[in-house]
Amino acid sequence: MSDAERRVSEHLNPESAIGASLGFRLRARHIVEAAASARALRALLYASMTLYIGAFATRAYARSYHTFLADYLFRWSISGTRPLFASGPTHLFLLMTDHFEPPNKSEAREWAQRYVALAARHRDSTGRPPQHTWFYPGEQASNRVLELLSTMTKAGLGEVELHHHHSFFTEDRLRTAIASAIAQFQEHGFLRTADGHTQFAFVHGNSGLDNSNGPAYCGVNTEIRLLRELGAFADFTFPSLYETSQPQRVNSIYAARDDDRPKSYDRRLPLASLRDGTADLMIFEGPLIFAPSLNVRHLFLDLDDGDIHASEHASPDRADRWVRANVHVPERPDWVFVKLFSHGVSTPGDVESVVGQDYDDMLSYLERTYNDGTRYVLHYITAREAYNLARAAADGATGQPDQYLNAYAPPYAAGGRE
Repeated sequence: MSDAERRVSEHLNPESAIGASLGFRLRARHIVEAAASARALRALLYASMTLYIGAFATRAYARSYHTFLADYLFRWSISGTRPLFASGPTHLFLLMTDHFEPPNKSEAREWAQRYVALAARHRDSTGRPPQHTWFYPGEQASNRVLELLSTMTKAGLGEVELHHHHSFFTEDRLRTAIASAIAQFQEHGFLRTADGHTQFAFVHGNSGLDNSNGPAYCGVNTEIRLLRELGAFADFTFPSLYETSQPQRVNSIYAARDDDRPKSYDRRLPLASLRDGTADLMIFEGPLIFAPSLNVRHLFLDLDDGDIHASEHASPDRADRWVRANVHVPERPDWVFVKLFSHGVSTPGDVESVVGQDYDDMLSYLERTYNDGTRYVLHYITAREAYNLARAAADGATGQPDQYLNAYAPPYAAGGRE
């Protein structure tokens, strides 16, 4: 219809003209209302984002995320997580580093009985049962508990390493305390090889390695060098979530050299520096990974550090997170390490978290999902063996990983190989 025809029509039919005018005004009103709603929605979205960012920043500061967050975001932006190696199977290594602090021997014995039953139900790709590394505290050591652990190691269920808590120590006092603990452990065949050589892995009590959490949790700025002089080859303390001792670098295996300042391990060295003595210790970290969740208290974002405890049991979802953390040595991206930790016998709840049904189910899930022989190959290992594998990877290891389990730090006498 032309403009002239429309004007004639409106003159002859005034009611239709009024209707058209009303329709136009209604459409205009709807457009205005829609625009207002969109502006309100955007304002609500921006306000929500601002509140969330503010809440996350507050949580990050209160829980010391700032210690590692820059490295975490940088590594994620560069490579993300890539646990599946493209040109062959990914070898997945699971190790449990238990800060083993039983209240008494009877509870340790009950725990051991349950663990034996648990281990009997599981096998890795080589037919080996789960391997437990008991980091037993030297300052609390009981010969009766050490005897019990000796039976466990002889049964092929794991190895014993050194854990130690100390506060306001001097270097001399710490040297004496560690040396005394080593001597007691070695009476049971721990921390020494069949030929009498002293060696051990270490976990620091209260995560205070190298005076990184202050003198109330250590006191010795030269602890890394002291440990090496006494026979230590690696530290397995970290991650230490919510602590200032948390390393800046996450999801990594690297070397450290003492520089007479607290927290020397923040100055990262390549693992190759262990070969020529440039470094003192290997720093072997476990997974530290953010994951979406429905937990409002966590701001819908969990931070998983591989800690198995009374209020945070193992689960298939957590297992997938640990694998995605993709902890590996750069030279062998197809060797992925999952280092868990626990206080597995400290309370009844902790006991249940490590030898109960949820942990049992998690192992079954790993064996079903990460052990098909084509995409993944599952290995249960000890802390000492993890050290050997990481060293071998850095030195250019080829072929199957099992041949390197004892390559650098040989088995302990307590394993029945004297």
